Amino acid sequence: MSLIASISSFVILPFIGSIVGVITGHMSLNQLKTSGEQGRGMALAGTIVGWVGLGLSILGIIAAIAFFAFFASVYQYGTYS
Repeated sequence: MSLIASISSFVILPFIGSIVGVITGHMSLNQLKTSGEQGRGMALAGTIVGWVGLGLSILGIIAAIAFFAFFASVYQYGTYS
């Protein structure tokens, strides 16, 4: 589940899919510790991809804010050319 949610964060839901992937990844890693079942690699991959997607989403938001702030300041002062 965590790997599917994390991959969907790159395709469908950028921020929400990453959060769901991270949460379900940590839940499944905890469950695998106690039960001893197979699937640690998939749970770990989902958690890692979720964290990477979350980091890229945050960097994208910061870049968008900086982009609009730059053009707002250029428009306000009129020193574009």
